[in-house]
Amino acid sequence: MFKRFNLLALLMAFAASAIAQQKHQPPLEIGVFPYLSTRALLSTYQPLQRFLEQKLQRPVHLVTAPDMRTFVERTQEGAYTFVVTAPHFARLAQMEAAYHPLLSANRNLTGALLTRKDGRIRSIEDLRGKIVATPDDLAIISLLGLELLKRNDLMPGKGVTIQTMPTHSAAVISLQNGTVDAALVALTAFLQMTSEQRAGLSIIAQTPEVPSVMHLASPKVSAEEVQTFVNLLQQFTEHTPEGKQFMVNSGCQWLRAPTEQELRSLDPYVEILKANL
Repeated sequence: MFKRFNLLALLMAFAASAIAQQKHQPPLEIGVFPYLSTRALLSTYQPLQRFLEQKLQRPVHLVTAPDMRTFVERTQEGAYTFVVTAPHFARLAQMEAAYHPLLSANRNLTGALLTRKDGRIRSIEDLRGKIVATPDDLAIISLLGLELLKRNDLMPGKGVTIQTMPTHSAAVISLQNGTVDAALVALTAFLQMTSEQRAGLSIIAQTPEVPSVMHLASPKVSAEEVQTFVNLLQQFTEHTPEGKQFMVNSGCQWLRAPTEQELRSLDPYVEILKANL
């Protein structure tokens, strides 16, 4: 009995020591690009944070930046261990900062041009002489939106006035407040907003599609850690109620590895991004 007790005590002490060691690991930082307000980002990604902390038995910190330019700069400096970012930001990080693209949503990204249901604007042609709010001018949705307006003979500064906002949420709020006539946001960002935020708004046009938001790993992360992170992401999104709801809210079904063709298709937007930076 005495020997059994000693063995049990030893095993319990070893387990406690292992847990303590895990808890004293440095926090795992996940950088999320600021396409929504900080509060909205934390609310959206908190279920994933909690899931990863439970599975990894270590602190997981969600971090962002005050604006997209700062986020891109910090990513290029290797500030984030893992990154959730816009597709053209991801391609730039892959090409010039050696980040590894891991997963992308199965549904491509598209921009939605929104107007108020109680307003007089019913089509994109009605925007002539009006004001359109867009996210940060580095956002790929903004780049897609400018292409959409130009194809409809609405040249920024001439046929239409562009008002840049810090986030997709801010663009929607400016539309709801009546300070602009339309707002261009990512359809996924629109779907992630609350029903109150979406109320009273209509989609009058959509941009062409590009590959979706991507998850990347720093070149400093080991192959084993990368595989663990990928497995947990897929487990979260495919096998937990919180993860499935997150994917529904974002208009997607599952995560998959982006193809080389998809990554290369972003190169024209990377060139525009670099010029804007």
